[in-house]
Amino acid sequence: MNTGQMILTIGAMILLSAVILRVNNNFLTTNEVMDESKFGVLAISLATSIIEEANNKAFDQVTKGNPMDDPNLLTPVDNLGPDGSETYETYNDFDDFNGYTKDVTNLPSATFHISCKVNYINPEIPEVVSTNKTWNKKITVTVSSPFSKDTVKLSSVFSYWYFR
Repeated sequence: MNTGQMILTIGAMILLSAVILRVNNNFLTTNEVMDESKFGVLAISLATSIIEEANNKAFDQVTKGNPMDDPNLLTPVDNLGPDGSETYETYNDFDDFNGYTKDVTNLPSATFHISCKVNYINPEIPEVVSTNKTWNKKITVTVSSPFSKDTVKLSSVFSYWYFR
């Protein structure tokens, strides 16, 4: 083998090494994106499940089975959350989810931390928490995971309507 052939062989090996490194880098990046997407979908599913469950409850403790038209009788702003000895299994109204937290560890891919916050809101400005009782409550569910860079935050507004 002469010097020219040796230089061509070394050049070919360098090109092959560069191609292999580039392909491996692309595979790793693709796997990372797929994992992040999977964790995102799982987090959104968990948050949506909590929101749907909360929306299936009564608007407030006092509206459970009883129509009312006086917002002053609703749960005070400072008392939003479970009443006394209520547990997750016995939640019966929307604002019981205020302060609810849960760690989901039974999924095969990752663990997730769920936390909920419920507030009264003004329907004209739903981003701002109201310090007064209104016919509108907003739940914000936050789902995070140590395996994901992103935190999922979903909100839903639940309004009380009574037709005579």
